[in-house]
Amino acid sequence: MIPILTQREAVTTPPSHEPQLEQHTLFTSIVLHLFPGVCVLVAGLIAAPMVVQAGFPVDLAQLLSALLIGTSLRLGYLLYQSKKQFGTFSLRGIVLYWGRMPWWQYLLIFLPFLAYGLVLAMVLSPISSGLITHVFWWLPASLLPSTAPATLTTATLITGLLAVLIDGITVPFVEELYYRGYLLPRLARLGWLAVLLNALLFTLGHFCQPYNYLLIFLLVLPEVCLVYWKRNIKISIFLHCAGNTFGAVLSLVLLFLAM
Repeated sequence: MIPILTQREAVTTPPSHEPQLEQHTLFTSIVLHLFPGVCVLVAGLIAAPMVVQAGFPVDLAQLLSALLIGTSLRLGYLLYQSKKQFGTFSLRGIVLYWGRMPWWQYLLIFLPFLAYGLVLAMVLSPISSGLITHVFWWLPASLLPSTAPATLTTATLITGLLAVLIDGITVPFVEELYYRGYLLPRLARLGWLAVLLNALLFTLGHFCQPYNYLLIFLLVLPEVCLVYWKRNIKISIFLHCAGNTFGAVLSLVLLFLAM
């Protein structure tokens, strides 16, 4: 069960320009960052054989696990904390860092970030492939990228469309509420070290793809820096959802081109 801080365990020393806020201990923060990822991993491994037997790509197992397990745990915990602290099931007061920015600044940030992500993915692709071959070869097949050529079938089309909705929008939206809107402010006593810790723990929580740790960390670190600097999680929600959706749509387009 996820440990919950009591008032005695809390450290209440956030920056003076911010309201008094319960601060998590390092141990509690580590558990809250990593626990959902463990559950997603286990559920995905259990679901993988059933998904394949049903005729769908194995990727669907992790997609459904991320949606049904990961999203439920994170959102449920936020609502539980809200009920516990404020007596109501609302994210107001629990999810913080809702700073404001003109809409055009989001686009100004996204375009360089998209280019950065594409270049980073191309540069680190050989490293990820090498890690799969020489370090993580022992992982179950359901956790390794498929080497089989993609073909357009009803099953792959459904999986691709679900990837857009789940991995592109739903999961990253809830992840940003949880990791950047809830956990990051409760490490604020650490200053900019909180940014590094939040990005690192978020990366490690992706147990399903350890061969991509370097890529994930280098992608999320500047995103967390922007959130902490501007005190605005709408930046990371936009970047995370837009980036993931772009990747999911691109995979769907390639699927049609492979016909």
